Amino acid sequence: MVQRSVTQPPKGFTVWQAAELGVPHRHDRLTWHRTRVEDFSPDGQRVVVGWPMVQLAYVSVHRGDLVYLGTTVPDDALYVVPCEVVATVLEPQARLVLTPAGPWERMQRREHCRVSVTLVPEELLLLSTDSDPQPLRGTIVDLSAGGIRLRLPQQLRPGDRLAVRFALPGTTQPVGAVAAVRRVVPVERADPPRWDHGCQFERLDRRTEDAIVRFVFQRQRELAKHIREG
Repeated sequence: MVQRSVTQPPKGFTVWQAAELGVPHRHDRLTWHRTRVEDFSPDGQRVVVGWPMVQLAYVSVHRGDLVYLGTTVPDDALYVVPCEVVATVLEPQARLVLTPAGPWERMQRREHCRVSVTLVPEELLLLSTDSDPQPLRGTIVDLSAGGIRLRLPQQLRPGDRLAVRFALPGTTQPVGAVAAVRRVVPVERADPPRWDHGCQFERLDRRTEDAIVRFVFQRQRELAKHIREG
């Protein structure tokens, strides 16, 4: 669950500190590889990291790819930022030059690529084993193939199960899924009060998962292009 976003590298971010590079694969799964920060610009818009290797071969990364950079700040937390690869360098040392494609987020490392959205579900039901489903009103504020972050005016409990149906922008076929609440945090300075609920999909069919993956990567490419041209 995201706790805080910052536009600059977090305080304590330094050259030579250990880092991890998250590389997306099929179905937006991330594989994390150890690396280190070798240089970065004062404004944080250019970060150079070592090009990690697996079994004596460089990890498959190309210019224009979207990756994730994660680093732990001592006495704080893990920060992760989506990045575009703007250059790959082999000589004199193998390095990747990255530019952030979104904010740094204080969070737990994710296995799925995630994108911020504002989606109002067509249907949202709180499921119960001993009563009829209870209709809810809320907004989906981020999305991945692994789950959603749902903002509600009431606080649910971890373990609660929800049935949700929503339409992805640019598509006509609605997405339907059952999700379980995993984390609940209050939204800071929200008036009236709101709570963010990190929800994990219980199971998605292949077509639905593929549709979400395509949407997430398309949205992140658009964001990277906007930042690059802005």
